[in-house]
Amino acid sequence: MAKRHQIKAGDWESIVGRLQELVLANSGEDEFQEIFKILVAKLYAEKFTGRGVHFGTRRSAAETAARLNDLLARAAAQWPGIVDDARSRLTDDHLAICVEALADYSICGSNFEVLDGFFEFLVGRAAKGSKGQYFTPRQVVECCVRIVDPAPTETVLDPACGSAGFLVHVLNHNTARLNTSARRYCATKLWGCDFDKRAVQVAKALMLVAGDDHTNLHQLNSLAMAGTGDLMEMAIATAPRLTIEDLTRSKTRNFHGFDVILTNPPFAGEIREPGLLNCYEVAKRNRRIERDALFLERCVRLLRPGGRLGIVLPHNKLGGTSWAYLRDWLIRRVRVVAVLGLDRTAFLPHTHQKASVLFGVKRPKPVRRPVDEPVLFVLSQSSGKDSAGKTRERPGASPDHPAWHRADHDFDSVVERVAEFTSAHNVAWSA
Repeated sequence: MAKRHQIKAGDWESIVGRLQELVLANSGEDEFQEIFKILVAKLYAEKFTGRGVHFGTRRSAAETAARLNDLLARAAAQWPGIVDDARSRLTDDHLAICVEALADYSICGSNFEVLDGFFEFLVGRAAKGSKGQYFTPRQVVECCVRIVDPAPTETVLDPACGSAGFLVHVLNHNTARLNTSARRYCATKLWGCDFDKRAVQVAKALMLVAGDDHTNLHQLNSLAMAGTGDLMEMAIATAPRLTIEDLTRSKTRNFHGFDVILTNPPFAGEIREPGLLNCYEVAKRNRRIERDALFLERCVRLLRPGGRLGIVLPHNKLGGTSWAYLRDWLIRRVRVVAVLGLDRTAFLPHTHQKASVLFGVKRPKPVRRPVDEPVLFVLSQSSGKDSAGKTRERPGASPDHPAWHRADHDFDSVVERVAEFTSAHNVAWSA
């Protein structure tokens, strides 16, 4: 007999495990969508508590279901695009059981990273991994944010944002330094795009919890550029065929590129569509090219001159002989500052693939010949994961602590080493 999930206080993975059991027990509906709807309704209720809004069971299952569907409809109106269908497809009795299981737990009052981990669990590791998309461990995200150090005045983009981990950590990084509200900061400075619809839904929910705004999160093909052509194979049927530039120019005057890009693009998959490949310089030498190589060029193009880049890439792009031409293209356009090698446990349990993080500054204009410049290569010996992909916790750590303080990693010293290097070599790195 399958083991029942037991709900543990503060453990969102146990909560969603129990909800999955309840949804799957007597329903043929999509458990992601149905659980996500219940969570969005609860999030709305918590955001607007005191206005006659209440999440919980009523006198009957029918009344409970009616109340939840009312909350869901209000949430869909308040936050356009966060749910597909503003009504639960579960039966009244089934829905009432799920509401009861969640009623005593707070979304807004929980540790953000605990909730973030819950959403990662909900989206499904297998589904993400099959597309070469892996949620970035939050201690790795925090390391990248601390190294790049986005200022409150700078625009930040993640063109493969997934659940918005980089953007939320940038928000947290700048919260104490903001001269405006977190909501306005999110609406004017933070941008995220992803091809995966569910990832964008999760990102919007997390940004609502963290910053109370999800305006600049969009589902689109980030690799599409002006002149890409019809892109029938790549288009999202239900979404406008917009580019990132289209979106930013519609809201920002005199847009000339982003100040900072932080991203972990999908590794897997070859791009073969001629209409798309014809727009990319790195595709000229190879008619079959992997997505992460295109993402690298796309990020460089989207940066303003002097803009800073932090991008996770598979090891072969930075060390494989077959990708030497890609590195040659890159160093002519970007002053590579540092490369951080991650250990093989970093992305477990999703993949053993070795990855690195490249940090650089976009040159004012491409140089004709590679420039002799010092580059820092630093290797992380401990990512905070064990061989099974579980977080290896520091002695005395609490589950309520953020991953940066909870996980037993060496990224603190990596951040210090990069800071020392950029100072010693007078690299114009910060804003």
